[in-house]
Amino acid sequence: MSASNPDICKYEKLTDSDLGNMYLVYDQCLVTRSSNSILFFKIDKETGKWKQFTQLDNIRGQIYFIKGNVRIQVTTDEKVYFYLIDKETFMPNLENVMYNFMQCSQTMFGTRVRFGITYKTN
Repeated sequence: MSASNPDICKYEKLTDSDLGNMYLVYDQCLVTRSSNSILFFKIDKETGKWKQFTQLDNIRGQIYFIKGNVRIQVTTDEKVYFYLIDKETFMPNLENVMYNFMQCSQTMFGTRVRFGITYKTN
């Protein structure tokens, strides 16, 4: 049996933190929202288990990532943060910040960053 067999599943505890929406970046890095931070996990090469390797503290908001993109967006009540994700280390690097004057709940920009969609719930 191969490791890519969908009939095989493995249960593993990632963290004790509460977890929100999640995105798998570059098919190797798991980015998830926690109550007061954005957490980054990758598989440890020695143990083969998911391990948290960094986090963005004091950021409460919605995260968005689209396959083929090189950045994640974090939309908070006051600002929208754009983080470039390094393909080798998966470390987030702050690329840009803009104010959220329209009080959007979520922003979505495509892979070419030509078009964007913003919306506010309710």
